[in-house]
Amino acid sequence: MRRRSTFAQFADESGVLLIVAILVAGLAAVRLPAAHPGRSTGEYLLAALITVTVFGLCAAAHELAHVASASSPSSSSASASSAGASSVGASSAASAELMAAAAGPLASLALGGLCGVVTAALILAGAGGLVVSVVAYVGLANLVLAAGTLLPGASSDGGRLLRAWIWRTTGDPRRATRGAARAGRAVGFVLLLGGVVTLVAGAAVAGIWLALTGWFVAAQL
Repeated sequence: MRRRSTFAQFADESGVLLIVAILVAGLAAVRLPAAHPGRSTGEYLLAALITVTVFGLCAAAHELAHVASASSPSSSSASASSAGASSVGASSAASAELMAAAAGPLASLALGGLCGVVTAALILAGAGGLVVSVVAYVGLANLVLAAGTLLPGASSDGGRLLRAWIWRTTGDPRRATRGAARAGRAVGFVLLLGGVVTLVAGAAVAGIWLALTGWFVAAQL
């Protein structure tokens, strides 16, 4: 399976990025004034802007990790070997696809973990205020991005990971595509149903976000 352009992959995951960006902005707008009262509106807005901007850079790093993995010598060799009909070549190509798809979420997890370490270090050093909150929110956003892109949508990282794993296991790329699509559809509908149930139960915000996530996953299939 050939790796598509960075722009195309970014467009495929734009729904997840939009959800996370809105979530970060909402946290900054609501939580910062509550956690750090007495600051000026400009300070809250600046902190929110820095949070979203830094997260945007982290999202770019997520995509660059895909590109770096897909263009690595081992990945290129696997793509070349897959031109043949041998099972060894197919297995190598599937492994390369697996590594390329995993690179983005792993990068986001690493960035989220790094932000967690920095947050802890700042707190231990006696720092506080908006700086600690900004770092913590950026870390949370990276973890949400990693989790969101791992959902098995048709063209998400999770979908590509599942397809590559099935391909590597069975040696049949068409079967892998069908299996990944079925799994993604099932996950999407479960999340959508869970969102509706949560909404009816009274947790409006959580229900809406869960339903939107399920719709996003199912809509790709």
